[in-house]
Amino acid sequence: MGWRILQITKPCKLSVKNRQLVCENHEDKLTLPIEDISVIVLENKQIIFSNALLSELADSDIVLFSCDFSHIPSGCFAPFHDHSRYAEVAWAQAETSEPLKKRIWQEIVKAKIYNQASCLKFFNRQHHQKLLEIAKLVQSGDAKNSEAFAANIYWKDLFADFNRHNEFDIRNSALNYGYAVIRGCMARSVVGAGLLPCFGVHHANKLNAFNLVDDLMEPFRPFVDFQVNKLNISNLEELDSQTKNKLVEILTQNCSVNNEEVTLLRACDILALSVAKTIKNKNIRYLQLPFLKKLPLFE
Repeated sequence: MGWRILQITKPCKLSVKNRQLVCENHEDKLTLPIEDISVIVLENKQIIFSNALLSELADSDIVLFSCDFSHIPSGCFAPFHDHSRYAEVAWAQAETSEPLKKRIWQEIVKAKIYNQASCLKFFNRQHHQKLLEIAKLVQSGDAKNSEAFAANIYWKDLFADFNRHNEFDIRNSALNYGYAVIRGCMARSVVGAGLLPCFGVHHANKLNAFNLVDDLMEPFRPFVDFQVNKLNISNLEELDSQTKNKLVEILTQNCSVNNEEVTLLRACDILALSVAKTIKNKNIRYLQLPFLKKLPLFE
């Protein structure tokens, strides 16, 4: 997996030659080694690319995002490599017991609230310890709805004068952009692990083809929140290219999984594979969740 993130905002033609990405328009021509690229974001509706390039991106496990007219990622090209035990994983997923689903969801919610607490602590907010206490009390299936209780405290403490439902607040636009990026990467990882994204452990909307993706991305949301708060963008009228690039760069930042530092992009793969292993072995101990690095979580 490469390290470079490409955000393409102008009309162009994309192709591949000799393992090089070729980007051409009427003004100039740019080439980059495929092996250096980790993520490509297509923001312009007048971008043309070849099927040969798509095949090369799939072989190199590169994430490709397309954006809608509001420049928010709306689709993700997910490489669908042959999975040697795809049928086995799918059957295990379909037969997952409700108690195991509830235990997986419990751990996901705990990790999300721990990461929210770490985010608050980094910015010296007063309620980080309260969130740590809530995380420790999360029950199987989050029966007491600790996630919502923690969220009510978290948003009031993280941002000043903030309403998550205010569509005119630039911070919400940034959050939605970052969440869309994480969701796309998690969808790619879920499919790559041989899991069926429509069958969640908590989300169960029959009209949502990505219930499991929406479950597994929850612990990653505080990473986006962290970045948006750090960017301090309240004075912007709309998201600019620099801000969007900073949000996509979250994927290359490090987090902690089992006390090992990995990128968020890699953490998505690890979590999806660990879920597949958890349901196959019917044992929650295989679950591996991401945590904000270098922040005391279990004090």
